[in-house]
Amino acid sequence: MLQKAHYRLNIKVKDDKFNVDDIAEYNLSMLVSFDFLRVCITDTAQNRCMLLEDYQIGFVQDTAQLIEQLNLIFEDHHLLRAGFWKTIKVSIKGKGFSLIPNSLFDKTQARKYLEINTDVLPEEDIYYYKHRSTEAVNVFAAEKKLVEWFNQIYPNKKPELVHHTSPFIEGAIINNPNEQANVHIDVEKDYLTIVVKKGSVLQLCNTFRFHTTEDFVYFTAYVYEQLKLSQEKTPITLWGEITHNSPVNSMLGKYIRNVFFGKKPSSLKFSYHFDELLDHRFFDLYSMHFCD
Repeated sequence: MLQKAHYRLNIKVKDDKFNVDDIAEYNLSMLVSFDFLRVCITDTAQNRCMLLEDYQIGFVQDTAQLIEQLNLIFEDHHLLRAGFWKTIKVSIKGKGFSLIPNSLFDKTQARKYLEINTDVLPEEDIYYYKHRSTEAVNVFAAEKKLVEWFNQIYPNKKPELVHHTSPFIEGAIINNPNEQANVHIDVEKDYLTIVVKKGSVLQLCNTFRFHTTEDFVYFTAYVYEQLKLSQEKTPITLWGEITHNSPVNSMLGKYIRNVFFGKKPSSLKFSYHFDELLDHRFFDLYSMHFCD
């Protein structure tokens, strides 16, 4: 039976210098959730962003339905099924993760680390990513069927898996080396990820679901209170699916003196084609380039 497409390509931006013959020097990065597939291709030799695509996915309730839509997207795409990328990275949007100090991490105990924070389901396997910019290991779960699907798509180049928080952490630290404490918030439609860092020291990373502007501000204020951060001196940088005229931005400004919107990663080069994209969007997707 033919499957019905429930996806739409919202954004596609490509650098004029993109060359199919150079794919062996390109990183393919994909950010996956039940709501979207986001694709970014970067040139490792030039540290240059070559292509970005943002697919909105609808009517997906489980992993089987997500895989159906991914199959349709990949079947209709002339690049995604190529198998000779330099690296292939998949970031999975998921709720469960645990950050462990590198010095204390024991991979045989990975499941136990994760079970402290969340339930691990029978259909999930445990993975971990060792951060290179800070002394932390991110332990997370991913559904076996989804991982198997990506492995089948790329049999000759095993995709590297990361939790969605890891690129955000890497990007925040690498592209903002400020030694003062600062807060970075990545926003999606119903949850936010908060990272607090001081230089290369990660002080906090957590994800919160929110339904109202008041929820958003409450969780932010809670982090400031728990870490004893100064509302006058500790700035916030906003990323992701939020606009300058958002009620969240307006209300945050009443409590936090300095609230800014982020810029594209300074460690990556972008052609003028990417000027059409708001600078603070897709930061976690771009930052997958830094996850080695």
